[in-house]
Amino acid sequence: MKMLKTALLLLALTFNAAASAESMNRSAEIDKIYEQDQKTRTLFKRGDVYDRPTELKSDAANRMRLFEMMADDLPWTARDFALVSRVFQHTNTGAESEENENWRSQENHLLGFFLSRKAARLGKLEEAGSMVSRIERYLKARGIPRDYGLELVSRTPFKACVINPQITDEQRLDAGLPLRLNEIMKEFCH
Repeated sequence: MKMLKTALLLLALTFNAAASAESMNRSAEIDKIYEQDQKTRTLFKRGDVYDRPTELKSDAANRMRLFEMMADDLPWTARDFALVSRVFQHTNTGAESEENENWRSQENHLLGFFLSRKAARLGKLEEAGSMVSRIERYLKARGIPRDYGLELVSRTPFKACVINPQITDEQRLDAGLPLRLNEIMKEFCH
């Protein structure tokens, strides 16, 4: 019995050390994002010359990375992620009618994308279509051409890919889509 308790203690310490290392890496990345954000805010306050379109893209990309980290670190089930994705998808700001996509918070579409992607990673493969539709709604609301987005290639086997792989992630960023879709969809497009 004493040996079992010792083994369980060692296992708990090992798990705690691994979780701590992961937490330290995440914290370091959050610190870096925060420092970038504060550097931008300092430029605003001092009235320095800066490239505003580049800063806007950087700000959006940083928020998207934080959303992704948040979704990756939550101890939820695939079903939970799928349901929360739908909730974010239907967030109404109250400013416009439902017929107009502009009333939706665009970043909620992207958060919904990450939540659907997490649900798919956890085995809820029917969320593949949700990943695609979340990106489509974002593109529509922003007036970005659909070929900058995703398509569901097949449900069985599950495969979702960028519509036009010739469009680079930098071109997507320049168009206003703060996601590196070519990069982050590799795991689903093989």
